Amino acid sequence: MKTIEELTTSNDGFSIGQAISDGWNIIAKHLGYYILAGILATLITMAAGMIPFIGSLAGNLIISPCLMAGAIYITWQVSKGNAWTDFGDMFKGFSYLTPIMVSSLIQAAVYAVLILLLFFNFLPDIIELVKLTQGSGAYSNQAEIEQLARQLFLGSKMILLILVFVLISLVISAIWAFRLHFIVIYKMEGWPAMEMSRKVCTKNMFPLIGLFILLGIIIIISAIPCGIGLLFSLPLSIGALYSAFAQITKCDHEEEVQLDFTGNSNV
Repeated sequence: MKTIEELTTSNDGFSIGQAISDGWNIIAKHLGYYILAGILATLITMAAGMIPFIGSLAGNLIISPCLMAGAIYITWQVSKGNAWTDFGDMFKGFSYLTPIMVSSLIQAAVYAVLILLLFFNFLPDIIELVKLTQGSGAYSNQAEIEQLARQLFLGSKMILLILVFVLISLVISAIWAFRLHFIVIYKMEGWPAMEMSRKVCTKNMFPLIGLFILLGIIIIISAIPCGIGLLFSLPLSIGALYSAFAQITKCDHEEEVQLDFTGNSNV
């Protein structure tokens, strides 16, 4: 496994085709476990989401990323030839609760800022729409309200800003694609893991975006037959992203580098 210093200076990339192929080969060794774990993780997340506000917040910031971290840990171990014998390993990610929560909060804050910026672009139109709908104006100003609503929600400005938002969100997802991998495998703190992910992923931005798009297409297609295909495509996405990380970091090699919890090498 490469050290943090080696990753900082290295320009090694990954193959999308190999990521898909190796990712499938890894998860296929314990496909039944992956499917059962995926079903259980979905049920846990849904149950948490039933709790008003707090449940949804905990699901997005703690439960889902911790379960994903557990999947990364398992995939890492399987890639090194270790069998998945303890089903409880799917909860291994909760061992990294603090750094995962910190990184999730930072990422959520960035998305919140983007949404606010999008909202403020339409604030004058929204205020005008509210004014037109006050009191009897909701009946007397129907033509103006309809025109403004159409301009607000279907106008070229809205479409353009949504496209920009989607593009920026895709870039953010790409630069922080390996934050959980660095937390679990390199045992880094939340922000250092995000920074390391940014440094590595920026060098592989286009392959990562290509991998995300390809996996997205696979997931969408697999969801068509009553969603049954998701039982296979979602584990594949975990394996493929791990394979991309492993190609860059060589973390699936037997030689291990001892790191402290800040990501600094002790050797």
